[in-house]
Amino acid sequence: MSLPSVVVPHRRAHDQWIPLRDDVSPESWRAAVAGVPPGLCLPEVDERAVRGLKFADALPPWLAEPTLAARTADVAGAGTVLAEPVCFVRLTGP
Repeated sequence: MSLPSVVVPHRRAHDQWIPLRDDVSPESWRAAVAGVPPGLCLPEVDERAVRGLKFADALPPWLAEPTLAARTADVAGAGTVLAEPVCFVRLTGP
């Protein structure tokens, strides 16, 4: 994941929002986004997806994980999203 310091791990992003950690501020968000190298927005890969590969037993995790990440990444879309204006909304409840 390109933004591990601010994004809640293992939570799906929505088309309108990204689940951020409770302690993220607008300043920490800007710092995290500024630290993302251009063209590198690979998604986190769940180990269940790696185990579900047809040849999972033959592939080492260091090869399977980045391969799955590259297959599911939308690098152009992620770059567009990171360039958009940001609005912070604190949700309450479960």
